[in-house]
Amino acid sequence: MRVFKSFFLILNKYKGTVFIFFAVFMSLSLIMAKVNGGGGETSFQQDSLDIAIVDEDDGTMADQIREYFGTHDQVTKMKMDRDKITDALYWRRLDYVLVIPEGAGKTLAQGEILEFSCMKVPGYFDSAYFEAELQMYLQKMAALIKNGVDTDAAQQQLMRLQQKETKVCMASFVNKNQGDMSTRFFLYVPYLFIAVGISGIGLVLLRINGKEVRERTECGAMPMKKRVMGLTAAILVYGLCMYLFVLVAAVVISGGNILTDARLPWFAVNIFAMLLFGISLGFFTGMTVKNSDAVNGVVNVTSLVLCFLGGVFVPRQFFGDGVMRVAKLFPTYWYVVNNEMIGAMKNVTQSFVRNVLIQSVVSVGYALVLFAVTLVIVSARPVSYTHLTLPTICSV
Repeated sequence: MRVFKSFFLILNKYKGTVFIFFAVFMSLSLIMAKVNGGGGETSFQQDSLDIAIVDEDDGTMADQIREYFGTHDQVTKMKMDRDKITDALYWRRLDYVLVIPEGAGKTLAQGEILEFSCMKVPGYFDSAYFEAELQMYLQKMAALIKNGVDTDAAQQQLMRLQQKETKVCMASFVNKNQGDMSTRFFLYVPYLFIAVGISGIGLVLLRINGKEVRERTECGAMPMKKRVMGLTAAILVYGLCMYLFVLVAAVVISGGNILTDARLPWFAVNIFAMLLFGISLGFFTGMTVKNSDAVNGVVNVTSLVLCFLGGVFVPRQFFGDGVMRVAKLFPTYWYVVNNEMIGAMKNVTQSFVRNVLIQSVVSVGYALVLFAVTLVIVSARPVSYTHLTLPTICSV
């Protein structure tokens, strides 16, 4: 019982580090669930720009451009006044100012395009889009005029094309394999279990295995078997707290709907298998790493690498063949496969149960191997005892 209490007393000193990973997990899962949830735009509407034309040519081109682009933009004519234009661009009253140089109309009437100058908001994407549209308009006008069509007829042809209504269908960018919000929430569980498992268990064991504490413990009266049982019980309780946190968070986020979801038991099996892998990583790290800086490094590298390769942060569809072969070596990959399969579940079939259990066994198998390797490493260490100096008894 003393070892059990000591574990949580030491853990309390690292609660800030552990809390950060819980906060990152909740933020990440909630944000990504919303982003991938398909709750974005359901209709398309082209942006309208505020465009001004400075006509130094004093011909018909300015009116033609205003007529063409005025179907979806706010186009006005103005005189050249740099201070006024700069002020309008700065306060976003204008998005783009087109300056038509002298002779541009005559040049276009010959089927050629004279280079225009402009003033615009720097780095504004819509301005670049307008420039591309303007260039396309001028090229079409020049091509029609070269083929014998006069300027007015060419303008009318382009206006008919411009006024045609284009039907836009909004495509969903949701990754179908990621399923609904519950499926997407559970997708990010490996990051939590790996990061919190290593940071919490690893840092506590590092403290317990410190030279002074270890020597004092080895000289104590408590049997080694009892100490190991107390430590194991503390780690399991810590892991159970993480497990319950995820389930309660899922209930809260779903508004309680997941409680009546037939997939919940299978989600629970999948995350429990990943939990065992997470705490085994923490156990391995805490028993083999020598300082807290190394533990923090292991947390960041291991959690990110395993989650990226497993398909937690990046959909597996983007993986090349080589990356996919490597990814299949890690339990996070099989966790994600399970998560997607459970999310798409319609009926519980024999093949579904078999696949879920087999793929969950991968995480459990990794956990058992890590525990076994850690025990072998620990048992191979020489036991060091504190050298006690006995008081000298002097005879009188």
